[in-house]
Amino acid sequence: MLLGFLTGGQLGDLQRSLRWAREHGFDSISITLPLGSQFVDLDEVIRNPSSVKGLEEQEGIVISALGFYGNPIHPDSSTRKAHITHFTRILEASYKLEKSVVTGWLGKYPGGLDENLREIKRVWPPIIRKAEDYGIRIAIENCPGNIMYRPDIWRRVFEELGSESLGLEFDPSHLICQLIDPLKAADEFGDRIYHVHAKDAEVLWDRIRELGITAGGWCPHRLPGFGQLDWSKFFSILRKHGYDYAISIEHEDPYFSYEEGLLLAKKFLARFFPQR
Repeated sequence: MLLGFLTGGQLGDLQRSLRWAREHGFDSISITLPLGSQFVDLDEVIRNPSSVKGLEEQEGIVISALGFYGNPIHPDSSTRKAHITHFTRILEASYKLEKSVVTGWLGKYPGGLDENLREIKRVWPPIIRKAEDYGIRIAIENCPGNIMYRPDIWRRVFEELGSESLGLEFDPSHLICQLIDPLKAADEFGDRIYHVHAKDAEVLWDRIRELGITAGGWCPHRLPGFGQLDWSKFFSILRKHGYDYAISIEHEDPYFSYEEGLLLAKKFLARFFPQR
């Protein structure tokens, strides 16, 4: 497995980010590319992929995935078109870079699951076919920012779309903050986990007992090892299902700076990786 982190430019440009990763003993980075991001120039990558491949080789760090966490089923047609186009360009750039995974969100449409499934079936089959043509798997993060946030929805979406090229970017923190068992979910969907966000969460039961769940603030996202997840069992489940790709730290812990947090998480997670 590759121990890495998610970044979108917090450490500087791409070369500086790869160098920082190498200097601090990481194996990989994954990259988030919102609309307008210049962290990676997709046009340049598509024209000249060797420009990025050369940086990876020079620094000895793997880019495990490019990702766009947008809304390709947005109710506004112009926004929808822009997000579909951007995701498709990320697929093309990933193909040029010979990457096997693209990460992101399915999106969210106003209404319930049926309304969302209707729009997903309109928008996503052509995107998935393109990914299949490229030999790329799409890993959707199970974040409530998009409709793929809990296991019953994953079952419906996988059944409706019917392609094994669509799977999960598994993030246990989002399940913890719904009081869903992330270990049970990881075990059930182990063969659909194509990328992993290493992020924990801490349930503040004292706050819940006083204010309930509607007041918010009862489940801050934490670095691995500072929350609820049993990481030993989680890695055991990943191994059970043959997962052997990126473990990408997503740092949203409110108590640590970006660089400090990445290094603390790396120190904690290193016990699950072979000695280097």
